[in-house]
Amino acid sequence: MAPPSKQFTHTTGERRSSVIHSSGIIKGGIFAPVDYIPQEENAIGDVDSDDGENRYESLLDSNNAYTLQGEGLSSYGATSDSNNGASKRSSSRNSYSRDLLEEERDLLLDNKLISDDGPLNSVPEEEEEQIRQTWEDALNSGKIISTTYRRECQVLMKNAFPLIFTFVLQNSLSLASVFTTSHLGIKELGGITLGSMTANITGFAAIQGLCTCLDTLCSQAYGAKNYHLVGILLQRCALITIIFFTPILCIWWLWSEAILAALIPERELCRLAANYLKVVALGVPGFVFFECGKRFLQCQGIFHASTIVLLFCAPFNAVMNYMLVLDKRFGIGYLGAPISVAVNYWLMALGLLLYTMFTNHKINPRKCWSGTIKPNQIFKNWRKMFSLALPGIVMVEAEFLGFEILTIFASHLGTRELGAQSIVSTIASLAYQVPFSISISTSTRVANFIGASLYQNCIATCKVSLLLSAVASCFNMTIIYAYRVPLANAFSKEPDVVNLVVSVLPLLAFMQIFDAFNACTAGCLRGQGQQKIGGYINVLAFYCVGIPMSYFLTFNCGLGMAGLWYGITSALVFMSIFQSYAVFSCNWKEAIQAAKSRNSEGSRV
Repeated sequence: MAPPSKQFTHTTGERRSSVIHSSGIIKGGIFAPVDYIPQEENAIGDVDSDDGENRYESLLDSNNAYTLQGEGLSSYGATSDSNNGASKRSSSRNSYSRDLLEEERDLLLDNKLISDDGPLNSVPEEEEEQIRQTWEDALNSGKIISTTYRRECQVLMKNAFPLIFTFVLQNSLSLASVFTTSHLGIKELGGITLGSMTANITGFAAIQGLCTCLDTLCSQAYGAKNYHLVGILLQRCALITIIFFTPILCIWWLWSEAILAALIPERELCRLAANYLKVVALGVPGFVFFECGKRFLQCQGIFHASTIVLLFCAPFNAVMNYMLVLDKRFGIGYLGAPISVAVNYWLMALGLLLYTMFTNHKINPRKCWSGTIKPNQIFKNWRKMFSLALPGIVMVEAEFLGFEILTIFASHLGTRELGAQSIVSTIASLAYQVPFSISISTSTRVANFIGASLYQNCIATCKVSLLLSAVASCFNMTIIYAYRVPLANAFSKEPDVVNLVVSVLPLLAFMQIFDAFNACTAGCLRGQGQQKIGGYINVLAFYCVGIPMSYFLTFNCGLGMAGLWYGITSALVFMSIFQSYAVFSCNWKEAIQAAKSRNSEGSRV
């Protein structure tokens, strides 16, 4: 049985990771890693900038081993407390640790270990301590704190629902562009498909992967109360990212059309895609500031800021797309779509800045800003930043590149097929948000139970997650199949494109079974700490099964565009089988021991 310190986390030094979710037309990375570096709360304390950073970087250098962490909002759910951990746990709890306390309280209620005296927000400080003490006493006495399928269903759905809303908002940025340009014609739809996919694979995916280093660095610095360093890291990552991608932006401006022409037979599509890249390049710095700013706030426990910004920017982006692309008075045609995207990237960054400056949130994010970074600090320890970001870049790029290859395949079939591929991919991405949200909720819940050494509850959570994935897949499958004709007509008025989309959507509907199952098993693996296994399965499924099968069925068997999606479906079947086997063949005792070992490293720093 785990010692009391291995229960659900109650510290301000929690390690969090952001969801990597592209604004492009494909799905976000299933295994978007952030590196885990052990730490002990207050290991550094409040220190001056240079001395604090040197000691902080020294602390990082002393921990060379790391493991990959996925999109979940928590790490393994437990950190190592020292002998006086109870006093540490009582200081400045953020909203997420209160959520964990609420979950502990619910489980204690279910097991009739405490009585229901009202909601947690009305519980005084001493009763909060009583909840922790009751939990610890139960574990020490050998009492199994069990959960129920009903409880797990409630928790997973409660946590997943707001995520669905947030992801749909972010996904709508690309949806609006595809929707509006599809009404201009087949070539314009194909051009924006090729342009946005190229922008993702050569720019936005790598930027998001690089920014994952802040999930570790800023969270660790904030947990150590080195607030000044959090602001330094934010600026350093943003500036280095912009400097690093400046040559890529120059390529977008000067040589993108020539490079695309070497891969794509339709020269007009290459010209349109190149024009898209030139305009979107103007918004890349804004995108960098948004990604860095989002993590700057998330490391402090402020997760709702980006959602608030998207609540404004997503509808505004849709309105801008309509006005600049389709409106007869203000519209400028095709270029209106990338202009809208570029402008909204800057508005998203500005929105986070305004939130930071004027928020009255009890967690004051301005305390982590103590001025502009000095020139000699920009490239300090940049190798450490890149070493942390590299796994994130590799894993995100792996899946994005796979879909880019499929887009190239579609372009060799013709402009009509490329346009239809864009529409089907957009619908697939939108449908994926439901199981993807369940996946994130699952990874957090499983990780918390492993941190508490309650592996029996992990099994219940995994089973409920798969049941919810079946419900989600049935919902998506019904919507896509029943409304395949209206969906196709909503995106395009070209009869050839509409007919092709309608013919492929039944296959996409069938694919939802495996897509949802794959998403939720991935969440289980992340919670178990088996992200590497999931990552290997992911890469093997795409590059050894899915893409070769797509090419063979499309070009050798003459199945056309349907062959692309048969190949993807075969990859998802492969992933579902092997990921589900990995989930339920997991050695839970080893997973718990591995989590204990990782957590105990923090106390030895």
